Amino acid sequence: MKLYSQRLSLEPLKPDHAELLFDGLQSASIYKYIEDIPPKSVQSLRKRYMVLARCQSPDGTEVWLNWAVWSVIEKCYVGYVQATITINKSAILGYVFFPNFWGKGYAREAVKCMINYLIERYQNLKFFADVDVDNHRSIALLHNLGFVKTNFF
Repeated sequence: MKLYSQRLSLEPLKPDHAELLFDGLQSASIYKYIEDIPPKSVQSLRKRYMVLARCQSPDGTEVWLNWAVWSVIEKCYVGYVQATITINKSAILGYVFFPNFWGKGYAREAVKCMINYLIERYQNLKFFADVDVDNHRSIALLHNLGFVKTNFF
């Protein structure tokens, strides 16, 4: 389902988004605080998105929801958001935004839009996000959305 906020359109992630998001995902600064690497090719990203577009884990125990984030103002993609819904009613959130769009409030707006959708769609979810303790920007975003630090690893 496509989601909308004031400045953004969240499009369900499809394999066709690989070509559209690839260049934005090449910035090394994106990967400073997450356990991922830039995609090696559009084809490898397309293959990954084909798996994610199934919207569930291979064993059927998790729901995978992923959206490419389009900025109506910038007229381009600015990143993506994702949620994994587990069988114990946890929603594990993730997000990646391209550095050129950091500090413009897009991450907050997109994550809030996603959370609002999840609250409407699923009942009694517990929301979680894993963040590197040095990622102050992401910690501030989550704190602003009402998240509370619970564990340190």
